[in-house]
Amino acid sequence: MFITIAIPIYNAEKYIAQAIQSVLNQDHKSFELILINDGSTDNSMAIARTISDPRIKIIDDGVNKGLSERLNQVVKLAKYELIARMDADDIIPCDRITKQIKFLADNPEIDLVSTGLGYIDNKGVNDTFIPKKQIDMTLDKMLNGKHCICHPTLLVRKCWYQRNVYDPKMKRIEDSELWLRAYLSKDLNVGFISDIGYYYRSDNTLSKSKYRISFTSKILMIANKDICKRLKSKYIAKYALKLIANEIIFLFGLQYRLLSRNSSSNADMSVSIKYNSTVTMIDKNMSS
Repeated sequence: MFITIAIPIYNAEKYIAQAIQSVLNQDHKSFELILINDGSTDNSMAIARTISDPRIKIIDDGVNKGLSERLNQVVKLAKYELIARMDADDIIPCDRITKQIKFLADNPEIDLVSTGLGYIDNKGVNDTFIPKKQIDMTLDKMLNGKHCICHPTLLVRKCWYQRNVYDPKMKRIEDSELWLRAYLSKDLNVGFISDIGYYYRSDNTLSKSKYRISFTSKILMIANKDICKRLKSKYIAKYALKLIANEIIFLFGLQYRLLSRNSSSNADMSVSIKYNSTVTMIDKNMSS
């Protein structure tokens, strides 16, 4: 079975080669890889063009449109009926796609499948997130971010994306808004694989402006949804307080102590071993 894998790229020159190679290392070899540039100003695309593989398709119009528009563009460009994605500064283990394809084949009622992930820095894995195999989705969980859907880990049926497009107006929380909208329209059938299918470089997002945009956008998202007044008031207040708290955290320089995944050491040894093996394989194939 052929699938589409997409990597939206914006100024990721430090890690883009590793990200691409981790896709090329997949056990499942039948895919197209769409590299879609979102107006990078560094050497990301020059590096990407040095990697020769007939499965790679590069889209580069020189414009910065934002992640939501690029992901919608991927759906229009995708040749195949299953679409996976990842971020340009992360890597994936070689068995991710194989496991996800099998899951969707075994569960035809499911439209999206998410995996666990490991949080990484340059020293290795420092924390993990492992979702349960079955999660009872509720509106409270959706609003509270407890849905356990890890956006870059997803494999999704193209027909679902055609019914549920990303909102280009949403910044930083385009995924949360989409899950909530699909849930409210009773079109969020998600499955979970309790294995690590993704390695996420978490501290790249420790930016005050990004946190500010995220919480402000969540407040606007909830305010504009047709949900009961009690929950709407509860979660608008919650994210308003988070917005204030994060301003204080960054003001006093406490973000790496209080917000960073790298301040913890909760990684299972087996996860670290698998990650090290993944990196070794990537480095070997990049140097050959």
